[in-house]
Amino acid sequence: MTKLDRRDWLLLAGLTALAAALRFFQLGVVPPGFQFDEAYNALDAARVMAGDRPLFLPTNGGREVLYTYYQAALGSVFGLNLTTLRLASTLAGIVTVPVAYLLVRTLLRQDSRRIAAFTALVLAVSFWHLHFSHYGIRIILMPLILSGVFGFFWIGVSTGRLWPYVASGALAGLGVWNNPTGRLVPLVLGAFAIWLLWQHPEWRRLRWPGPIPGLVVTGGVALLVFLPLGLEFWRHPEFFLGHPGEVSVFADRVSAGSPLGALVQHAFEVLGMFNVRGDEEWIHNLAGRPVFDPLLSIPFVIGAALWVVRIGRRGDPDRDALVLLAIWSIIMLLPSVFSDMAPNFSRTLPALPAVFVASGLGLAFIVGLGERRSLPAVGWAAATLILVAGGAWAVRDYFWRFPQAAEAYYAYDADKLDALAYLEPLTAGNQVYISQLWGEHATIEFLRRDTALKSVETTDTVVLPPAGQGAVYAFPREQAGAAAALHDRLPGTQLEQVTDPQGNVLLHVVSLPADQTTGAAALPEPLARFAGAPDLQGAVIDTASGEFTLTWLGDEPVERSLTSFVHLIDRTGQRVSQLDKLPGNGSYPTQGWTIGEQVVERYRLPLPPCTEDGEVKAVAGWYDLAAGTAPLPRADVPGSVALVGRLSLPAQSVPVEQRQPAIPVDQPVAGDLILRGYELRGDDLQPGAPMVLDLVWQGEPSSAGYPVQVELAGEAGAETLWEGQVAAPGSRWTGGETICRRLVLQVPPDATPGAYGLQVRVVDQPVALAELAVAPSTRRFDVPVLAHDAGAVFGDQLRLAGYELSRADGGQAVGVTLAWQALGPIDTSYTAFVHLLDGEGRLVAQSDAVPAGGYATDRWLAGEVVVDNHTLPIPEDLVPGSYLLVAGLYDAATGQRLVAAAAGGQVLPEDTVPLGEVTLP
Repeated sequence: MTKLDRRDWLLLAGLTALAAALRFFQLGVVPPGFQFDEAYNALDAARVMAGDRPLFLPTNGGREVLYTYYQAALGSVFGLNLTTLRLASTLAGIVTVPVAYLLVRTLLRQDSRRIAAFTALVLAVSFWHLHFSHYGIRIILMPLILSGVFGFFWIGVSTGRLWPYVASGALAGLGVWNNPTGRLVPLVLGAFAIWLLWQHPEWRRLRWPGPIPGLVVTGGVALLVFLPLGLEFWRHPEFFLGHPGEVSVFADRVSAGSPLGALVQHAFEVLGMFNVRGDEEWIHNLAGRPVFDPLLSIPFVIGAALWVVRIGRRGDPDRDALVLLAIWSIIMLLPSVFSDMAPNFSRTLPALPAVFVASGLGLAFIVGLGERRSLPAVGWAAATLILVAGGAWAVRDYFWRFPQAAEAYYAYDADKLDALAYLEPLTAGNQVYISQLWGEHATIEFLRRDTALKSVETTDTVVLPPAGQGAVYAFPREQAGAAAALHDRLPGTQLEQVTDPQGNVLLHVVSLPADQTTGAAALPEPLARFAGAPDLQGAVIDTASGEFTLTWLGDEPVERSLTSFVHLIDRTGQRVSQLDKLPGNGSYPTQGWTIGEQVVERYRLPLPPCTEDGEVKAVAGWYDLAAGTAPLPRADVPGSVALVGRLSLPAQSVPVEQRQPAIPVDQPVAGDLILRGYELRGDDLQPGAPMVLDLVWQGEPSSAGYPVQVELAGEAGAETLWEGQVAAPGSRWTGGETICRRLVLQVPPDATPGAYGLQVRVVDQPVALAELAVAPSTRRFDVPVLAHDAGAVFGDQLRLAGYELSRADGGQAVGVTLAWQALGPIDTSYTAFVHLLDGEGRLVAQSDAVPAGGYATDRWLAGEVVVDNHTLPIPEDLVPGSYLLVAGLYDAATGQRLVAAAAGGQVLPEDTVPLGEVTLP
């Protein structure tokens, strides 16, 4: 190992001071703005500070976590802000400069101090390294980590000691926790070990000391450090391959199907980045600026040539060290060769400081040339001029030209900072809503954490603030159409443009004055109240398009992200269409709503592929997806959904390939009309049982009027179950497409058990569909003898004929048996309820269910009797005493109870039938 003397320490002090001066200067100011990659890191650091401990960060293309924990550590000391976040890179960049000196000083023997000093000086003033020392992303740690990896490995090879290999392995493992280029370390060490075995036969024995045992130690320690992350990659291979695979030259997106040609082109572009043309991306560079200005290019080219010559010189004392540095440089430049957007200064940064040794060699050569010609002052003057001029050039480019470029303003999201600076003062007296396009941008998401700014996507959603506040809706320049659409949709608003310092549109702002908003206190009674969810304030249906506009009111804090829904229910109780979505299409979760806010949400339900004649009911509600899909209960009436309207759905034809019937028929029947097939649904077919038949037709619009009959043919002949036309009036039928018609049929109540044939007749041409077996009826029409007669009537549809009470579950529950009787056809599926009330009428136990375990009331025949059992568990903390049992019926779609009347005709309070008192011990 090289021993340092006083001159080394003075050089180290000077180099560190120079590096610190350039890297602390304009920290947090240059680059301008706060680029979204930095903001993603900031959000992740905030998560770590809040207690999260990720092993890998899958967002933003996937990122390793070392730099995030490093930023979080600094943030916990100095606070998490732009300056602190970039301080992480600044400190790493500063330390890398003296470490580069120590590395080169350790590796080289011939003129090592001079070469090390020049290498570190070029690194200190390099635009390339200076920029990434001001930019808060993880790649800046790699030159520092790799300097330790390869420096310690060299010390291990040179001294035969164990500890340098251990240190090298620990840093190698740590590098994989920071950046994908850390995965290339084994290639460098493996190639260098092969070189050493080739050049030094005495090391080919696998005994200590030697490079092979040292490589094993280094690899073993690296594996131990890497192991937790390796297991995470094993569990999630997409973490390991995701981003590299997306940007690889072998992806068609990158190479356009010619990876070899792309590799050759990228190789020349990476070689040319030092002196010809650099990275074109403004987030990495003053676009196109090569690594070296014309003056600093001179020693780099000279040094690169000397590097090659000295490696080829067998007697050179630094041959092995120069080979290690060359392997390091080449392999760490390869990521840009093998990926898109070459040359890429970020992906090639791990080649530092090794690649800058060429500059150190060149500058030392220039000084030495003057000394060999007895003109040392000239040599030193030339080297000094090159360094000073190159440094001044870099400082001018980085601190003046780069931040003043309009391209850097946008690349570094400085426009986002200007937008926030404009909007934040408007929060006084207004609620400010940012378009989701910007609101979920990492830069704005991080910076608005402690502000009153909210984000919402307004395509289907408008949020109105609580009473006394105005509203400001802000859209970025590319969303002029969205701003104009909101302005047109929301009366009383004003639309204006805000420009940025470049003279371009920064924001489109839609403003709603406070006197144009309506507070919750001035609103009418809501249509429905929900427990633990926003109330439904209003509903508008566009019957032509089937579009729903619902107004929800935040009446209480909600701690969960709830999903809203609108379902269309036909008369059989079947859900024929639905739309479930998070408010604001996911941009405005309910836990962020303010009490008094109104959220106007638009729902565009898809037309069902098959529809029944007549109206369908539209119901709406909420559920917590994290807890399942059970709707949240109403707070005002029984049930869990609100009826928002009724509408007729026109049948809509679709291309043939989009509608394949469950049972194909493909029978031409009349003109251009073809019966393509059908689907039949019906359980437990017996007299009076319902069936649903979907008929799929193909033809021309003129086919819609052909007469159709559906018949049930048995031994006694055929009985017509339905007759009408091929398609319902108002259907939308495009020629050559298929259209579906849903028919709700019923097995005749007087049908005798046996075999039947279902057939459809079109213009007197019958087409056989299915063979049906009608079973003997299990329906009952006699009223059972129960302990109590009731005689209560619900509407004109149902009668509670009798009931009986019992104790169940060992006395821990109340059992109730109800006997219902249908007074005629019932067109709705009702829910029966039995409630246990205390002396003040408060609910203490309940059972709400479709009667008889799911036997829907709309399937009952006139006169049919259904026995319905309910069990009400007794709460453990219930106070002993007398309690009242009541029963009734309600429509689950609306929460509306059926009007209940006693046998004498008087209407019963609360539309409930009292079943008597129960004494509970």
